[in-house]
Amino acid sequence: MDVEIKQQFDEMGVEPADAVLDRCVELAISYNVHDATEFVEQWMAFSLSHLHGDDPALENLGDFERKVLQLRKDKVGSKASVSKAKSYAPSSVQETSSLATYGAMEDDPMLDDYVSESVADSSAMHTPKAKKDSGRASNLKGGVLFSPASYTPQSAKRNSTIGTPNASVAGKPGDIVDSFGHPKLLAGSSWQSQMEHQLPVTQKLLHKDAPLTLANLGYMNDLLGERCDDLHDRVEDTGRALVDKKLGAAGAAECSWYPHDKQALQAAGGLHAVGMIHSEDDGPLDAHSACLAVIDDSTDEVEDNFLSLNFSRIRSASIFPGQVVLAKGFIPKGKTFVVEEITTERKLTPPTPLKVDRELQFVVAAGPFTDSTDLFYEPLHDLLKYIKEHRPDVLVLTGPFLDADHKIVGELAETFDSFFEKMIAGIMEAVGSHTAVLVVSCQKDAMAHSVYPTPPPTLRKTYPNLHMLPDPSLVDLDGITLGVTSTDVVDHLLSHEFAANAGERMHRAINHLFHQGSFYPLYPPADEDMAYDSQLALKYAQIKQLPNVLILPGDQRHFIRLVSDCLVVNPGRLSDKKGGTFARFLVAPSAPGKAANMFNSVACQVKRI
Repeated sequence: MDVEIKQQFDEMGVEPADAVLDRCVELAISYNVHDATEFVEQWMAFSLSHLHGDDPALENLGDFERKVLQLRKDKVGSKASVSKAKSYAPSSVQETSSLATYGAMEDDPMLDDYVSESVADSSAMHTPKAKKDSGRASNLKGGVLFSPASYTPQSAKRNSTIGTPNASVAGKPGDIVDSFGHPKLLAGSSWQSQMEHQLPVTQKLLHKDAPLTLANLGYMNDLLGERCDDLHDRVEDTGRALVDKKLGAAGAAECSWYPHDKQALQAAGGLHAVGMIHSEDDGPLDAHSACLAVIDDSTDEVEDNFLSLNFSRIRSASIFPGQVVLAKGFIPKGKTFVVEEITTERKLTPPTPLKVDRELQFVVAAGPFTDSTDLFYEPLHDLLKYIKEHRPDVLVLTGPFLDADHKIVGELAETFDSFFEKMIAGIMEAVGSHTAVLVVSCQKDAMAHSVYPTPPPTLRKTYPNLHMLPDPSLVDLDGITLGVTSTDVVDHLLSHEFAANAGERMHRAINHLFHQGSFYPLYPPADEDMAYDSQLALKYAQIKQLPNVLILPGDQRHFIRLVSDCLVVNPGRLSDKKGGTFARFLVAPSAPGKAANMFNSVACQVKRI
């Protein structure tokens, strides 16, 4: 535990003394905080809201214990008296108790309270001006409008919707709802670009030195045999990386791709098996539906090589369909594999160290960009007004821009392509030439090709600072590697995984992407409407090296996480019934003579539109 806590503090740029680290371990054990990430995140939230970002010390750890851990314990205790199903882990390791245990650990409300307090403190340091509701379109250069031609007059709809407050929206426009970074960096930034500079943009997800485009796109020929070959290659490549991390080269001989001699392996102390997780019900996993597809290394076939997994002897697990794992256990009879340990982490290639010679400003927004009942795009107008005022170096926009499932998309009196061209023209006119605009395609868009990975649409007019990107994408921005997708992979993972005592949800979902080396590691896809092409994914959806920043927009609550020295951000949806949000972050040059550190060099905020 001490190693994990020290590693998490290191990622935050904090170096506690040995005595402080020992005290942290004692507190984590005493208060049943089994996940080092959870413990450190609670400390950072407490420090930002009460200690102005001070490092942990023996003196202030006492306050942390009383105000956070003890209060958290008391709250959990009161819940346990109402419902035993929500109590913390008992000494038993029965699989039912493991599930109940994990349910009680999810999304600690105390942590949310302290994050909110820290956000309020940082907001007080730099309070944004409240935006005015009137004149949204007229404030933009040239009166840019996005409302399309329509068979149904929309003026009546507009008059009935504008000016009606949404009672379900919490907070007000301009509120900061999440923050990351050193308090001095957050408070000292004006969130405005300091100089005119054309930022170079280079795509890094390439196959044969070319990114995914309509010119090299070939799909609807994903043959079943080729798909099986792709899955076989995934199991071998990822499996060997897991074996190398867990057992090393010397221990790799113990690992069997298929249990041929069951009795001999059990006599040797157990069985290590590599395979891919599947669900017997072809849906979300649970403790009784998970099975492991293993490869017979004598025939390279997976036919009938499925083992039902029994988790009665395991304390923690986090698995999902399509995940390649290394499992240790034994086979008491038939095709049942009793799991004693499961390994899902391999050695990662860390991000390239940050190398920037000036402060760079980024704004990230995810669609939809208009309300579900109209096509007026008022949230997009508000965002562009912010862009005109703050002039960031980079604006990242992820789809959907024109959702194919929108209620009134069928009322358009123009083609989807034509409307999208108009929207892009309006965005570029409002933004100007200073900001590099990155537009990430989305399979849900009405004008997009229905395939994942998704190529960017082709425009008739080009702009020097506009970059149309596929989904997913990896780009180099003047020394900063940015990964981005418009697919809600986090929600897909969390809705289909089986997890027990596995730590904070967002953190482990991000780790799934990193350790499986893929922007979309689930198989089959969680979304039945998702046209997943395994051949294209093998070429254009791999994560071979971690980026400096990863954008994962989705329907889950907005978040900012630092995982394996990679800043991961969900900016939320720009148009949302509970209040739309977007993210902004800056990367500052490191101090002379000091190595770049994410906590001291990067500041990020999620802001309500």
